[in-house]
Amino acid sequence: MEERIIDDEYGRGIRLKKTKDGYVDVTDELAEKETDGAVEESLEETTDEISFEFPTLERDEEDEDLIGLDPEEAEKKRREKEEKIKARRAEYERVCAEGDEALATGSFKTAELKYEKALKLDDEPTAASVGYWKAKTVHFTQPDVLADEYADEGVESLEYDLGYEAVDVLKKEYHEVFKRRLSELEEEETPLAANVEEKQETRRQYLKERWLRCLLAFAIAAVPMIVCIWLTVSFGLKNFSTPDTRYIAPTIGFGAGALVCFIVFAVFTNKLINASRMRRTNEKLESTEDGERLVLIRNYKEIYEYFLEDSEETSDEETDVQTNEE
Repeated sequence: MEERIIDDEYGRGIRLKKTKDGYVDVTDELAEKETDGAVEESLEETTDEISFEFPTLERDEEDEDLIGLDPEEAEKKRREKEEKIKARRAEYERVCAEGDEALATGSFKTAELKYEKALKLDDEPTAASVGYWKAKTVHFTQPDVLADEYADEGVESLEYDLGYEAVDVLKKEYHEVFKRRLSELEEEETPLAANVEEKQETRRQYLKERWLRCLLAFAIAAVPMIVCIWLTVSFGLKNFSTPDTRYIAPTIGFGAGALVCFIVFAVFTNKLINASRMRRTNEKLESTEDGERLVLIRNYKEIYEYFLEDSEETSDEETDVQTNEE
């Protein structure tokens, strides 16, 4: 019998015995020495959670361009990028200043072009964004220019394009303008909506009756067509089961009738499709000139209500504070 003792990776002795039958008997010396309590304690220790803390590596997005460079070259390139950023910022401020000057003198088109150029020079061009829309709306004497730009896209696109800070500036500075314009739109909307809805309901009743008539004509035209087709097929199949030609004439006759019925059926089908299309179109406000104007007014209102959301709360808070102070 052969016996060997080896050390496992945990440093404890393991005895291997080869018996006469050729089997290997494995014995853990540590297991023989430990008591039941010690074994349980050892298992608990080995099952303890181990946590690792990895350091947070802060790297600029630009660091990827510096990979593989010598420290001196990396530092040189970093300085070059910083200088470019400073130069770009200085150019942004210069163009904005030119825009402010043009805006102050009433050269709104020139100011618009200057601010449009400045928008491309900075990632967060709050001043340029505010100035651009001041110039484009002529100091918001034409606020619908902004509302029309985002009437279809909605306030989400407006927030994204102008920036939250620019939107906040416009909310505070032109609160009364937005409030007055919203009031004007509400006054225009009320009678227009009543007129549009009244005409829409009148058309709805008429188109419903027309659709029902077309549906009835469609069903009436479908019945003889189906009957003629069925008879044509029936007599046509009988031609193969008889030696004479007695079923040829009925087959041709009902086939011709099926063709005529099909033409009539196609005409009434087209009328039914048109009636259904007109009913769907009537439910869209944009289908009429007044309805299109109503939709535009409601889109404008959504824009102005958005501009008044936070500013209304701020105005109420300021009023409460003044009242309390008095």
